[in-house]
Amino acid sequence: MATMGQEEVSERQPVQYLSKLHWTQILAISIFWFALNFHWAALGTIILPSQVFKMVGELHKGEALAFVLVPGAFVALFSNPLFGLLSDRTRGKLALWGRRRPYILIGTLVNIAALIWMAMAPNIFWLACAYLLVQFSSNAAQAPFHALLPDIVPVEQRGLASGVMGLLQIGGTIGGVIIAGNFIDATKPPLLYQQGLWLTYAIIIAVLVALMLITVITIRERSTLSAQLLAQEQATEATVTKRVWLSRSTLLTIAGTIVALGLTWGAMYLWNVAHLAGIAISTDVQQVVLEVVATVGLLRMFDFNPRRTPDFAWVLLTRMVMMMGIYTIQTFLQYYMKDVVGVAHPEAETTNFIILVSLTSLISAFAAGWLSDRFGRKRMVYISGGFMALVGLIFILTHSLPIVLAAGAIFGLGYGAYQSVDWALVADTLPSHQHYARDMGVWNISMAIPQIIAPVLGGPLIDYFTRNGQSVYGFQLIFAMAIVYCLIGTVTVRYIRGVTR
Repeated sequence: MATMGQEEVSERQPVQYLSKLHWTQILAISIFWFALNFHWAALGTIILPSQVFKMVGELHKGEALAFVLVPGAFVALFSNPLFGLLSDRTRGKLALWGRRRPYILIGTLVNIAALIWMAMAPNIFWLACAYLLVQFSSNAAQAPFHALLPDIVPVEQRGLASGVMGLLQIGGTIGGVIIAGNFIDATKPPLLYQQGLWLTYAIIIAVLVALMLITVITIRERSTLSAQLLAQEQATEATVTKRVWLSRSTLLTIAGTIVALGLTWGAMYLWNVAHLAGIAISTDVQQVVLEVVATVGLLRMFDFNPRRTPDFAWVLLTRMVMMMGIYTIQTFLQYYMKDVVGVAHPEAETTNFIILVSLTSLISAFAAGWLSDRFGRKRMVYISGGFMALVGLIFILTHSLPIVLAAGAIFGLGYGAYQSVDWALVADTLPSHQHYARDMGVWNISMAIPQIIAPVLGGPLIDYFTRNGQSVYGFQLIFAMAIVYCLIGTVTVRYIRGVTR
């Protein structure tokens, strides 16, 4: 059955030859990635945990953080592939300026407005609403931006470009946590805390605007070279029979997903009412189950078919489990520093940890991207998964600050190696040359799902053990889960047949 964006003929057509790029061109393609990671590192690692703690206090911070994070991450599930598909289908006069750049510009401007709303949020509910808009608008810019790499970079330079992306990601992460960690401190009086919060948000906005402008002004998209080329592409696509946006099959997929959600929720509700097996399904578990069902429907709407494109499916699964391990540690790192390691200023020590992670990532990121072009992508994933699993084990066995910080250095080696080949893996396995942004949006779902599951599973566990005076056990449990995720990722990458090494 055809779905949204599916064509009735094969999309695996020969891709247009792409000329090699100068390193400055690759940097211009990638520079916005620094800003995005600056933005998300500051928000996810320092700002949001701190804001939530200031609003709700000690005993409910885990669940409150999940309440803020999960709706926004769920929005990312559909907004990223949706705007990717919109970008792929952009035609007419707007496309003369590029299929990607209009979305990067408008999405970033809306993102800025949403960040201002977050800074002004008076309580958890409004903070969650503002964060939801941040996710929506940021993904509207990210999905088209991600498609620039396969759009413009030739195959033989994708490892190099992926390494540059990895370096910029690490640099953005360092910058984001340094700024947020220096200006935000939950131990300060409310007025001083708010001043630091506003200053941090202002710096994030300035970085986003400056680097976004560099990207949209300097990038020369293949589809914007001339009106003649655009006319040729449109003429070529006219020979291919396409389904309309809201085709019968798309509407059936949407209706089927809604029905499946209703039936699933009803079954869990009846289970709890009947007290079957004496076990109640918690609200958090219900939320995860419903979001998984919704995700399956979204993937189907955007023409994801694991049987037709198994390599792409394995890349998605590998990224999902690896990011589950990363987000399980990252989401609760600030609370771990406070409750288990017992530091006086958790924001500052979290910043130190992330800086160490990022600095050692610099060692592995660019080198791994370059080496992956010569010795294989898979080997880099094996190495990175082993390093990150080792860190989870160290967190379980010891709570000494010097050892925890040293573990951050080890984590960085694995993290940098994985991030440097992540882009190259997906670029090597994209199923459609005509729908790069849509497929990159589908790929990005594999990062959105961990942002939903990690806080939903980890937050209640941490709060439960904290209320029972055993906070250490809660963190040991979630770090054990992180180890399992990373090890699974080293197994799933083996099944990507199109990438032989």
